[in-house]
Amino acid sequence: MHFTRGAERRTIGDRRDSHAQRGSAVPSSGIIDLAIGLTFVFGVTAGLSSVVTELIARFLGLRGAYLLTGLRELVDGGEASTDLEKAETAYNDVQNMVLHPAESPAPPPSVTGALLGGPILGSQGMSGQIPNRKLTLAPTGQTRLLPKLTADGGVGRLWSQCRSLPSYIPARSFAEAVIDLVVPDAAGQTTMTTIQQNVDALPDTMSPLKPSLQALVKNADNDVSRFRTEVEHWYDDHMDRVSGWYKRHVAKITLVVGAILIVLFNLNALTIGRTLYTESAVSTAISTVAAKGTNCSTSQTQQACLANLQAQLSAAATVGLPIGWGTVRDCTEPQARCNWLDQRGIFSRHGNSGWQLVLVLIGFLIMIIAIVPGARFWFGLLSKLGSLRATGPKPTTAGS
Repeated sequence: MHFTRGAERRTIGDRRDSHAQRGSAVPSSGIIDLAIGLTFVFGVTAGLSSVVTELIARFLGLRGAYLLTGLRELVDGGEASTDLEKAETAYNDVQNMVLHPAESPAPPPSVTGALLGGPILGSQGMSGQIPNRKLTLAPTGQTRLLPKLTADGGVGRLWSQCRSLPSYIPARSFAEAVIDLVVPDAAGQTTMTTIQQNVDALPDTMSPLKPSLQALVKNADNDVSRFRTEVEHWYDDHMDRVSGWYKRHVAKITLVVGAILIVLFNLNALTIGRTLYTESAVSTAISTVAAKGTNCSTSQTQQACLANLQAQLSAAATVGLPIGWGTVRDCTEPQARCNWLDQRGIFSRHGNSGWQLVLVLIGFLIMIIAIVPGARFWFGLLSKLGSLRATGPKPTTAGS
C-alpha cells in the first residue's frame, strides 16, 4: 500500500518535470505575442514605405528613365548623348551604314536612338512614338547610377516626358530590334552569313555594340535562332544590373519615405513593445489582428495594396496599440499637468525629459532600421511565429 502511493508520487513528480522541461523548450505565449506584435508592425510599416515609394517612382517616371539609361549603357557605353527626337533618323542612318559603308555619316549616330527609332521598339510599352519625346540622355561620365535626362521646357517638361517612357522592354523584342537594325535586307532573308557581314560592316566607333555582336555571332554556331537567344541573354544579364542600380536608388527613397511615415504615425518601437509586454489584452488582440494580416499579392494594384496596409494599421490602433499622436495615458490622469510635448509623449511631466526624448528617437530609429529587410521578410517571419503560437508545447503521452 505504501509502496503504491510512493510510486504514484514519483510518477506525478516525473510528469511535472516532463512538463517543465517541455515547457522550457517553447517560449511562453506572452513572449510569442510580443514578437508577433512587433513583427506585424515592422511588416506593415515596411510595406507602406515600399508602396508609397513605388507610387512616387511611377509618378516621376524613374523606371522608364533607368530603362533608357541601361539600354544606352548596353549598346552605346554611355559615352555619347542620345536625342530621342532624332531616333528615327538614327535608325535610318545605321541601316544606310550597313548598306553603304562608304557613305557612313560622321560621327556615327546613337545606337540607342536607332533601336528606339525602329518599328519594333518605337512604340512598345507606351502611347505614341519615341521620336515624339523631346528628351536628351546626356553622357553618364564617371557615375552610372543615376539617369541624366534633359528636356526642353524645364523640369515640368522633363517630368511629363519621363512619365510617358516605357518601363519595360522584353528581351525578345530587343533581339528582334537588333536583327532588324543590322539586317536591312529588302529580300527579307535573314541568315547568319548576312548578319555577320553586316555586323562587320559597322564602324569600330560603334562600341560596345559591334564587338558584343561579333562575339555573339561567333557563339551562335551559324544558327539564327541561337544568335537571337544569345542576344536575349546578353540583354537580360545587363538589365539585371540595371535593376540593381534602380533598387539601390529606390532603397534610399524608401528609407526617407519610411522615416516620414514613422514620424507622421508616431510608430515608436519602444512604446509599442512596452505596451505589448505589459498589457496582455492588447498583446492577445494584436496577435489576432496579425493572424489576418498579409503582405500585398502581386495581383493587387498599388492603390489596393496601400488601402489594405492602412486598414491593418488602423485595426492595430483600434485594439489599443499606441499609434498616432494622441494624448499619452500618463497625461489623462486627473489633475495631471502636461504641456503639449508631454501630452505627445516626447517629454515627461515627471522630469528627465532629455532621456525621454532620447528614447523616442531610439524607438523611431529602430523602426527605420526595420524597413531595410522589407515587408516580405517580416510577413514571412510573422507566418512562422503564428505557426509556433498555434502549436505550443507538445502534449504528454500516457504513461510518460
